[in-house]
Amino acid sequence: MVLNAIYASTLQILEEKGFSGLELTEVAQRANVNKTTIYRRWSNKSALLLEMLSFIAKQQVTGRDTGALLTDLIALLQDIQVMLRSRAIRALLAASIDGSLDATAVSMRRAFFNERFERSGEIIRRAVARGDLPKGADSRLILEDACSAVYFRLLITGDDISDDDLRLFAQRAILRAV
Repeated sequence: MVLNAIYASTLQILEEKGFSGLELTEVAQRANVNKTTIYRRWSNKSALLLEMLSFIAKQQVTGRDTGALLTDLIALLQDIQVMLRSRAIRALLAASIDGSLDATAVSMRRAFFNERFERSGEIIRRAVARGDLPKGADSRLILEDACSAVYFRLLITGDDISDDDLRLFAQRAILRAV
């Protein structure tokens, strides 16, 4: 319950002020917890943001099993698209890549993405088991190929993404993998 209040307060501040305006003391105040509660768990705002990003991604990017590789990848890309449309999530990601992270936070970022690729890799493992992909298919490469266009469009160019685009991104990743 305390963790939910901290996360909710952090997201609220990110929505209002962005990463640069986020202060752990304000998070504690809005969450109605003592600031030592915050500092005992997170040494800085980057550490809080990366842990929160991991929590949110686990909730919102599920790796659903639709029974086919193409639709599994499309579902994954839809989940990622929804997650990346949030200003708070974009602020979390920007903070994780803008060079302001300390060594611990950089390590946490690496662990976050490794965990995300491992979890999402289940899509590829299911496809190999069904015979949709050859044995030895590189799950990380396939997932990077499918997901990179979504990240690029939403975070870099700001271009819209249609359902047809998501299908194309997934198809292109599959074609490159076989």
